Amino acid sequence: MEKTRILIDTDLGDDVDDAAAFMLALRCPELELVGVTTVYKDTEKRAEMVRELLSLYGREDIPVVAGCGRAIVERRFDEKEEPIQYGILRERRGPSERETGIRAEDFILEELKKDENLVILGMGAMTNLAMACMKDPERMKKAKVIAMGGAFLSSRPEWNIICDPEAAAILLETVDDLVMLGLDVTKYLKIGRDRLDAWKKRGDACMDYFLEGVERFQEATGYPVTFHDVLLIACLLDGQVVSLRRGQFAVELCGTYTRGTMADRSNYYEISPKIEGNFRFADQVDLERFFAILDSRF
Repeated sequence: MEKTRILIDTDLGDDVDDAAAFMLALRCPELELVGVTTVYKDTEKRAEMVRELLSLYGREDIPVVAGCGRAIVERRFDEKEEPIQYGILRERRGPSERETGIRAEDFILEELKKDENLVILGMGAMTNLAMACMKDPERMKKAKVIAMGGAFLSSRPEWNIICDPEAAAILLETVDDLVMLGLDVTKYLKIGRDRLDAWKKRGDACMDYFLEGVERFQEATGYPVTFHDVLLIACLLDGQVVSLRRGQFAVELCGTYTRGTMADRSNYYEISPKIEGNFRFADQVDLERFFAILDSRF
């Protein structure tokens, strides 16, 4: 069976959807995770958490590289702020010897050199990916990137874009084969108490570890469990989980209320405007297909 090789760029450690995406990916033999980079705030601690999650699946062989903790321009986030779920760590894991000194953008570019068919999955702020774009725009131009971020059917900014709007703008301007799954569709992927209770009854060590993170996240934020980033993995398993629409967007970099929003640059005077480029965004999600994948694979 031919595998799809993936590299995950993640802010794992706050919301629980990143960890769930890893768990689904690691349980799918048709996917091969070749490496991980971490982004946003304390990326070293996030890398520790990724390594521990991978170790639960016996995958210590997968390299994990800590990346950029701060946005390219703004400095409103403390890059040493500890992830919400950091307390679930069973063991403190610092950077491994072979990964010390490697920059996340260099790691991304090296993996692309090895395999031009590699799929990069963006699950957080897009700082690492933007740094790679600035360092080698020609290579990143040809890369295949699927990212969770943005809102394309609304004028409201979305978290992954807000965290580094300039990085998102660079990514949109550089990568030709870019697909974004925005809050327009991922907000529907809420996990009910029935599924959480059923997962708890499994008595599975990996799942119990994940559910402890769920408890810490909900205690800290009060937010519902929503599997935003899991949709990226689901799309690789079933291309019909979302419907994609071609569009022409830019990231708004100014404005009190609009900084970080996705601005539609197509000709609004036209009923069916001509769209330049190959950028695509999700405008619908098939919930039945998504939860079928979750119930059979997760």
